[in-house]
Amino acid sequence: MTLPDLAAALRDLHVSISQQQDLTKVVIQDAKNARAEFRALTTGATNPLVNRVLGNYAQGIVKLRDGSRLLAEAGGILAEHARAIGIELPHQPFKGKRKVEPTPDEQSDSGPRHPATQRLPQADEPAPHDPSAG
Repeated sequence: MTLPDLAAALRDLHVSISQQQDLTKVVIQDAKNARAEFRALTTGATNPLVNRVLGNYAQGIVKLRDGSRLLAEAGGILAEHARAIGIELPHQPFKGKRKVEPTPDEQSDSGPRHPATQRLPQADEPAPHDPSAG
């Protein structure tokens, strides 16, 4: 593979990473909109499953943001390696490693929305044992 071939392949890969990052931003916004709509439709609901769904939305949004950050890192690392071998790629904003925390609104979705509502265990959590159940 010649240097121009390698440069073209790296540019294509860099563009693909950038496109995936743009797509991820759209998916994040769609998920936020769906979560807001569900939240509006279930205002005042006391069913613990409502809280679980809202919490799952929030966790999914945080994971999508983490994926977007990883794509940005990948684009930055690719550009650095390309530059090391003499290939300039278009600049892609890279903010470095940053832990994306859920917004206070997203954090509130994991807890009860009503004082009498209990949070259900997540799929990977053991269910609490009820001694009166026998």
